[in-house]
Amino acid sequence: MADKEPEARPQQVAPPPRMMSQQMRVYYSNCAMVATSPRDISLFFGRYVPGSNEKGEQSMVELYENQIYMTVEQSEDLVRILTQTLEAAKARKKAG
Repeated sequence: MADKEPEARPQQVAPPPRMMSQQMRVYYSNCAMVATSPRDISLFFGRYVPGSNEKGEQSMVELYENQIYMTVEQSEDLVRILTQTLEAAKARKKAG
């Protein structure tokens, strides 16, 4: 019987190293909105702030200050990692 050649394994590519920008700032958001195009998904992040209408009546309004565009594929990756992170956080909360 002839020796079998070892099966070729798919080569894993290491992800690029991660770096944090010196200009990064923290932004708290308590409201979000999603918009789509045929090629991209856009996430708008904002917060509720006091505001008033034309009559001067006070209320809370959504103020959107940050927008992120990403591809559909990047959005799928984001959904996957957010789901994993949320499941882990819920499991820790149950255990604790």
